[in-house]
Amino acid sequence: KEVQPPYPGVGRQRITHRRVAKMLRATRLAAVAGGGAAACSALALSQRDDHAQARLASTERLLHQPPRKRIAIYGGSFNPITNAHLNVAAEIMHSKLADEVWITPCGVRPDKPSLKTSMIHRLVMCHLAVDTTFGSRFGVKVCDCEADKPRAMPSVVLMRQLAEKYPEADFVFACGSDQISEVRSWPAEAEPGFWDAVGDPGETFFNETHFLLIDRPGASIDGLEMPPNTQFVADALKARGSTMIETELSSTEVRKRVTPPDDEVRFGLRNAESSRERAWYDEAEGLVPPSVLGHIVRYGLYAHGHGAEGVDEEAT
Repeated sequence: KEVQPPYPGVGRQRITHRRVAKMLRATRLAAVAGGGAAACSALALSQRDDHAQARLASTERLLHQPPRKRIAIYGGSFNPITNAHLNVAAEIMHSKLADEVWITPCGVRPDKPSLKTSMIHRLVMCHLAVDTTFGSRFGVKVCDCEADKPRAMPSVVLMRQLAEKYPEADFVFACGSDQISEVRSWPAEAEPGFWDAVGDPGETFFNETHFLLIDRPGASIDGLEMPPNTQFVADALKARGSTMIETELSSTEVRKRVTPPDDEVRFGLRNAESSRERAWYDEAEGLVPPSVLGHIVRYGLYAHGHGAEGVDEEAT
């Protein structure tokens, strides 16, 4: 492309990068010599135009980049998942402190031999609960990242692996406020072939993780040191003019109510003293989604010797 140079003394010529460089050097020399005021002005205008175009291009790139998604990891044994767990997940979404909530059932807990219900059953119940409770566009999902692990992942390892796998998202850890006093004692021993040990795991997790805390009925955190990055779900809801809905329902209570009086009747109905028949699992109605209760009954999950006992603590 041929253009007329913006200063006298140079004929028409084809513009190349090398010639542009020579022209700029000549312009600077002319300005220093005192005879190129007009050329210096032209150069300044050209530089300002270049800067403006660069800023415009940078802004356009930012505008076309999707905003970073914030995902809350809500872990636990979910043995079984209850309406209280679903309520917590929903309230995190309502607080606007996260774009999504990933319910994450833990793997096998060697430190908790009483957790007898398999990971697969607990994972399936979580999927059933979420799929039959929330609309498909609501941001509560189920994370199966521990399904293929030999044991439950330490929380610090879990959060690091998720951040590495999904670099486009920011992950936060949702847990009960009463657990903050225990976080610094959570271990992170190595699992050969899956993850390495983490030095000073509790302190590391405490300081590098962003926490979303859920107030537990009757639990007091007065005087407790909070992690550097902490937000309270109840406070966020209050700022929006709402009050957090709380419940004391636990998985332990559900297991007690669905455990039949003996193994002989765990798959069906028990005969009442009257002619009426009464389902042995009806006392758990309304405490878990019907789909979850149906799964429990169908597979006799909490019959004697089949996971009737268990733990409710979040995975560490």
